Amino acid sequence: MSSVPSEVLNELFVSKLDTEAGKEKIAALGGDYIRDRLREESFARKVLPPKTVTRADCQVSVNHDTLVKIVEVVPQSRAMSMSFRGQPTAKYYTAPRFEVPFHTVGSERYEQTEQELMAYTLPITEIIRRNIVNDIQEVEDSVFLNHVESACQSLQQDAQSLTFGDAYTTSTSFTAHNVKVGGIPEVGKVKGVDVLTHSDVSQSAADGNDESAADSGQPLSFAVQKDDFIKLFQLFTGSGNRGSRLRCDQFLMTDTDFEDLNAWALSDMGDKIVGETTVDGYKYSTVIGRKFVRTLKTDILRPGNIYAFTAPEYLGGFLVLNKTKFYADKERNRVSFEAWEDIGMYIGNVAGCRKLELYAGSVENLGASAADNLTTRGDRLPVAEDQLGGKNNLVEEGVTHPAVSQF
Repeated sequence: MSSVPSEVLNELFVSKLDTEAGKEKIAALGGDYIRDRLREESFARKVLPPKTVTRADCQVSVNHDTLVKIVEVVPQSRAMSMSFRGQPTAKYYTAPRFEVPFHTVGSERYEQTEQELMAYTLPITEIIRRNIVNDIQEVEDSVFLNHVESACQSLQQDAQSLTFGDAYTTSTSFTAHNVKVGGIPEVGKVKGVDVLTHSDVSQSAADGNDESAADSGQPLSFAVQKDDFIKLFQLFTGSGNRGSRLRCDQFLMTDTDFEDLNAWALSDMGDKIVGETTVDGYKYSTVIGRKFVRTLKTDILRPGNIYAFTAPEYLGGFLVLNKTKFYADKERNRVSFEAWEDIGMYIGNVAGCRKLELYAGSVENLGASAADNLTTRGDRLPVAEDQLGGKNNLVEEGVTHPAVSQF
């Protein structure tokens, strides 16, 4: 199929929509193609491999009229030593459970005239990939990352004995200042080593919420160091408190932060890897023994944020109720197509994910004082869903070089 010219492939696509049998075939092939591309391009699916569920696996929620999946948590247990005449302590076991709701992720409905589609030099598969695949996987990743951020904040709130879901204050928010002089423990999150070294402890707690303040140490973000990863990984093993006895399996970072690995010195990597990195860049699949996932989607995962995860079975799940479905139709000379899926994502164990922040300010909601860290939140949290997938070129605005005008 790759040897077929784009114009011919698009014409075949349009002609198939003239019959019901052709529409069904296009829908099946389109769905398979989109699912394959999503598997390759969505970082959420790499951290939490999707699992297909059916109607038989689900229940109707008591809170609304749609399906949910009930997930049970293995109850806590312990053993004990005793004499030959001793008896074990009796304990009535109950398994905690929670429900996972499903929601639909769908693309826009793309419409084009038959004549314009046949004139395209791009194959229809590339049009679908650039539009539908990118749109769906961006929403998947955005929803996933918002869940992860909430989990990290919940674990941090628990460590600070704060009420879950309540707004933070300038003295309880997770800033470099509050970590250094305010006694806030690093449990759900950790600040980078350079962030704490260069932040100005003479500034007030409120200054640490705005990265333009002196507490930020001037640079908006610091390069990730080897010691930062070690601090991040040690959060999982803990010191016997909540969230301990886990192990980091992989982490997620932007390509922006990944490039900092190429600046690691001889003392960090040794002469062999430093020499290779100078020529080819960092090309290994692990860092300090952990797998990592890279992404260019810096409007979702913002530079300066690195998330680490346990193995999926200790973290959560990605449930697919209805696999991606593709629909294409033709009315007169107007061709339209769209796709959608029904999924449910959840973080069942909030201790299964932790976060490294390479900046001094906080991203927590400060409630009435939200303006104090508005800049940090805007720079460090995912953009709104309707702003995903920013455009790089300015062709539609007429900005190309050289610019040629016809009179």
